[in-house]
Amino acid sequence: MRNGPRLGLQILAILAGTGFAALAAVSAWLWFVPAPSLPQSGLLQAVSSVRATAGKAVITVDWDSIPNAVCYQVLRSDNPNGPFLLDSFVYGVVSPIVQHTAERLFPGEPFGRIPHGPWVDTDIHPGRTYYYRVRGNDGGAWSPAGNTIAVTAAPESGETPQIQADIDASQVVGTLEHKWETAIGSEHLSYMLKGDIDAHVKAAGLGLRNGNRMAHDTLGIQYIRAHGIFMDDPAVYTEDAQGHPHYDWSKVDRVYDMLRQDGLKPFVELSFMPAALAANPGAKKIFSYKASSSPPKDYAKWRDLVAALAQHLIDRYGRQEVETWPFEVWNEPDLKHGVAVFWTGNQEDYFRLYDYAAEGVKSVDPNLKVGGPVAAFTTFQEPFLKHVTTQNFATGGNRTPLDFLDLHNYFLPAADYRPLLARYGLPNVPVYFTEWGLSLQYGDEVNDLPYGAAAVVAGIEDSLDQVALLSYWTASDYFEESGNPRAIFHGGFGLIGLDGLRKSRYWAFALLHRMGTGKLAVKTEGDGAGGLVKCLATRRDSSVQVLLSNVTLEFAKDKGDAALGRDVSVHISGLIPGALYRLEDDRIDLEHSNVYGAWQKMGRPRWPDSREMTVLHKQDGLQQLSPPRLLAANDHGEIQLEIHLPMPAVAYLQLDRSDTELLPK
Repeated sequence: MRNGPRLGLQILAILAGTGFAALAAVSAWLWFVPAPSLPQSGLLQAVSSVRATAGKAVITVDWDSIPNAVCYQVLRSDNPNGPFLLDSFVYGVVSPIVQHTAERLFPGEPFGRIPHGPWVDTDIHPGRTYYYRVRGNDGGAWSPAGNTIAVTAAPESGETPQIQADIDASQVVGTLEHKWETAIGSEHLSYMLKGDIDAHVKAAGLGLRNGNRMAHDTLGIQYIRAHGIFMDDPAVYTEDAQGHPHYDWSKVDRVYDMLRQDGLKPFVELSFMPAALAANPGAKKIFSYKASSSPPKDYAKWRDLVAALAQHLIDRYGRQEVETWPFEVWNEPDLKHGVAVFWTGNQEDYFRLYDYAAEGVKSVDPNLKVGGPVAAFTTFQEPFLKHVTTQNFATGGNRTPLDFLDLHNYFLPAADYRPLLARYGLPNVPVYFTEWGLSLQYGDEVNDLPYGAAAVVAGIEDSLDQVALLSYWTASDYFEESGNPRAIFHGGFGLIGLDGLRKSRYWAFALLHRMGTGKLAVKTEGDGAGGLVKCLATRRDSSVQVLLSNVTLEFAKDKGDAALGRDVSVHISGLIPGALYRLEDDRIDLEHSNVYGAWQKMGRPRWPDSREMTVLHKQDGLQQLSPPRLLAANDHGEIQLEIHLPMPAVAYLQLDRSDTELLPK
């Protein structure tokens, strides 16, 4: 069975705010609701170049990109006439129910959105024939039907397929911008002022601060993005008996001072609504910290609050500094189902909120940067862009400032919104994914597994061309949105666990940080190359870095699948003939750089004692497959390396020119 019960139903349970039993009842009722009429795009041509190749335990689907597409869906069927269901979002015997429910709750939303091919299907049975289609989405409508491709899964084989990776160290083909290092997510910053949470979670605020600081010091992170700078915990806004506002920035100053002392900058999220300013202060609050998702009772007072914050920050930290701090308006105003209803107003209410916030920011300093809509769903983007290019509720004008398009996405690479921006005359507006991550489910074990490291590396590589910023959610497991941690390992979002334990995903970011900026020419061939197994190579001076990942996006295989292992022959050319190079070979897999595995082996103690914690801290390092060794380039300036990559796995190979004398020829 595929991971439908785990992924599809969990997602819908979160969105619908129900348990599984209630969700089943909702799904049964929705089953009789007519399917929505999905609009067909007048901009997109059919995706008529679909290709599929069978390999060992995989079928790789690829296609030629079409103009104006924001994203694609891969659809699969066991029958040439369908029904065709998503191959990249919902899985298993429940997939018709889950997909049917999702499409009725969110009409037109391209779930399973991916920015480009190839797509790798690993839920296949040897010898069975599958049928695939691919359709594009322009941000609100679908491409016409394209071709259907049939492919028969390969028979079972005991042999391990080999992939060839050719890297030319002399050919820099571009710049690898470390866009994943610009920002990272955090629990709301006033959490840093907390002490002990309970007998097990001690000095929680310091734990959050240390985690964020570690992300800066060791991973190169520059900005911290967090919710709730306007919440009642910082207590920034009150009114007197006559309704006159009073601002108190003392807690904001404390937490922002901490960030600045730690070398970090705030990515300022303007949220949530202070109770004294809320139009509906008695409405249900979200998360354990009881944030208000209400619109303001007075939009002019909301604008003044935003302007007052911007002015205060400039007064305290300096205009030149604050001009480097982005301001985003709210968080996921389009998430309307479930426990986390971030906005109780309608779409137009959010547009008004954005306009007044942008006016407040720009009234203080036109050079301050403001963006939105900070949305979770694709179908929210085009109405927002249409609004900001035609209307401004705050000024009565026909345009609202937009310095960056601000989006969220989980599980899959970032979609490509550049064609949509270009259609609205905004081709130079950068795209920021201010929340991106592996799983949107707090408590999902995948957040602690080595699988997460491989999925992060592959997902970042597949997202880089589409974004200007990619902010992972989050740096630290010190986090209280869904309640306090219930065990040392609890499926928390953080790269860094409680007590500073470094998870496998942390080491994925550490290896990405070590990559250079000179992107090298890479060519991969073989069974699973480019889809299952990805290769990225860079150069820094005389040093060459190679980062390989092997991962399927089928979460059901997150603990490994031997059939998906691959042997990789890495051929590096363009080196100095006869020169000695020092090889470093770092690994992340089930047996390496896996502190969660060490915890499992000690019996999974919910709260390890001091002796057990000492053992865990000794096991939370980056591990090498073998000690560093010297290799000599041949007379043609080449080195050949043979490695095995299980699934999941990340391999980091670094060649450094040795100071040792050249080998005799």
